[in-house]
Amino acid sequence: MEETSKGSDTQQTDVGTVVFVEGGWVRVEVVRGGGCKSCSMRGMCFGRNTPAVFDLATDLDLQVGDRVELDIAPSTRVLSALLVFALPLACLFAGFIVARQWLAELPAIGIAFAATALSFIIIKGIDRSVGEKLQVRIGRKL
Repeated sequence: MEETSKGSDTQQTDVGTVVFVEGGWVRVEVVRGGGCKSCSMRGMCFGRNTPAVFDLATDLDLQVGDRVELDIAPSTRVLSALLVFALPLACLFAGFIVARQWLAELPAIGIAFAATALSFIIIKGIDRSVGEKLQVRIGRKL
C-alpha cells in the first residue's frame, strides 16, 4: 500500500488485479499482507493472503490480469475501522452494563458475549447495504 498526496486530500492507494470484466464493470482483488505497512492493525482486516474483492464501475479499457491502483478515501477507511473494531467492543460493554442491572455477573457476561456476536451480524448487514456505496475507485491502470 502506498500513500499519495493530492492537494489537501490525502488518499491511500492499493494495487489490485482485475479478475473479471463485464461491460463497464470490473472485479478487482487486492491481496493484503505485505502491504498495509502503515497500519498497526495489519493482518486483522483480512487474512494474510485473503484478497479483498471490489466490484467497480470504470471507463478504462481493462482486461483480466491488468493491475490497477485503487483510491480509497480516508473517510471510508476510518468508518470501516470504527465499524469493525469499535462496534463489537461497544456491544460487549453495553451488553454487560445493561444485563448487570438485572442479572448476576456470570449471566451478564454471557449476555455481553451474545451482544458482541450480534454486533457481527449487524456489521454484515451494514456491509451488504452500504458496502457498495463506499468511496473506492480505480485511480489508474499500471
